[in-house]
Amino acid sequence: MNTGQTLLSIGAFFLLTLTVLRVNNNILATDSVMMDSKFGVLATSLATSLIEKASNKAFDANTYDNPVSQLSELTDANGLGPGTGELPPELCNDFDDFNGYTTQVTNLPSAIFDISCVVCYVNPTDPDGKVNTQTWHKKMTVTVTSPNMGDQYQRDTIKLSTIYSYWHFR
Repeated sequence: MNTGQTLLSIGAFFLLTLTVLRVNNNILATDSVMMDSKFGVLATSLATSLIEKASNKAFDANTYDNPVSQLSELTDANGLGPGTGELPPELCNDFDDFNGYTTQVTNLPSAIFDISCVVCYVNPTDPDGKVNTQTWHKKMTVTVTSPNMGDQYQRDTIKLSTIYSYWHFR
């Protein structure tokens, strides 16, 4: 082999090395995006499941057996949350029992998820704001985080909210 052929061979190996590194980098980036998407879907599914469980319950502890017609008959805004022995969610009997609920889901093979829930009364004209008096509308916000969601510097958070309203027709 002469000098020209040697230089061409070295150049070819250099280009091949750069191409392999570039392909590996793209594969790793694609895997990272796929995992973030998978964890995002799982977190959304967990939050949706909790909202569905709560939405199948009575609006208020005082509406569980009988209808109410006055706001004053509903649970006080400071009293929202589970009664004695009403957690876990399977034992809750009304929507606001989920207020203050937190859990860690560890039984999934891919990640650990931390779930927290807040329930408050809201005004229908300003559903993003919390009110400290009884209304016919309660808002649940479920927050799901995981050390596996996002990068090493900032964890992603999934937040889902729903508004549950009380309707009684005479």
